[in-house]
Amino acid sequence: MLGVIIPYLKAQLDDPETPRVFHYQYPCTLRLQPGPSKAYTRVHRDAEYGHQIGEINFWMPLSDYALTHTALEVETSPGSSNFKPLDISIGEIGMFHGSLLHHRAPANASVCTRVSLDFRIGIEGYFDPNWKLRGVKAQHTRRFVKM
Repeated sequence: MLGVIIPYLKAQLDDPETPRVFHYQYPCTLRLQPGPSKAYTRVHRDAEYGHQIGEINFWMPLSDYALTHTALEVETSPGSSNFKPLDISIGEIGMFHGSLLHHRAPANASVCTRVSLDFRIGIEGYFDPNWKLRGVKAQHTRRFVKM
């Protein structure tokens, strides 16, 4: 994360030469979706769980799509209800704006378990590390790095 993703994000900013603080979720969330199942996860935006618009989501599959035929599905634009799976393989990381875009995990009808990691990164100027949504009890712990 520190050697690849944050430098990539920094390069995308309007002024990549100015040092910025990046607040990253630590540890990552490990997701296990055993099969066979007929249930989708609840369609949601991360803003419903206390995440800010200034955060970017990252999702990395750790199981082979060929075994489970399930991948995280994300709206193509806010409120469109048009879901597309993140078309990535083991060793790749998908990036999306989870606070604005609805997303879900489809049912895993296979006998294999779908495994993935996800985390979020907030960027100084777009993210307030002290803000909390009232009523939310659990918050992801964070670390930060200045680059």
